[in-house]
Amino acid sequence: MPILNVTMRSQDLDLGNDAKKTFRLDRSYKFKYLKLLHIYHNISFDNIHNEEQETQMSNTILFGQLSFLNGQQSVYYENTGNTVRGHDGLICFGETTKDPHENTFRDSYKVLHGGKGLLYLNQPFSLQLFQLSGIDPTETNTDQTVYDATGSHLIQPITAEQFRGNLNSGGQYISLVFEYEEDTTK
Repeated sequence: MPILNVTMRSQDLDLGNDAKKTFRLDRSYKFKYLKLLHIYHNISFDNIHNEEQETQMSNTILFGQLSFLNGQQSVYYENTGNTVRGHDGLICFGETTKDPHENTFRDSYKVLHGGKGLLYLNQPFSLQLFQLSGIDPTETNTDQTVYDATGSHLIQPITAEQFRGNLNSGGQYISLVFEYEEDTTK
């Protein structure tokens, strides 16, 4: 099956506040089948960590939202107290690196589209990055309901500034390798 590779570098982000990149391909695709095979990245927790959050975390989980996927392929939820807010189309990319200049390779083998109808990859399409944001409860907290309502472990967008990191670093990137089967009928 053919391979499609999508790479997002910190130097190539769209203008705006979020870590988001718009991709333009040579044409649009009609997929019968689409599988995410591999994920490569060097996104360091030190760069994307928000200093204003009080947390003992040394790592976090990365998510991505591809604009051509909908909630039937992947759905993750975050709990915001009494309400549940859904994040349609978020795919878990694994954890950030713990040390600067470290690379991560992960096999995913996640089928994103398995042949029920067609999945259109229209261009342009975008990839936006998110992270699991942990906030530590206070040390004096002994009330379970207060602990549950602290807003810890929310899935939040990674900002462009966080993804770019320090200017004296080599930059950060994420690369996704897909396998696909295309419908060539008209």
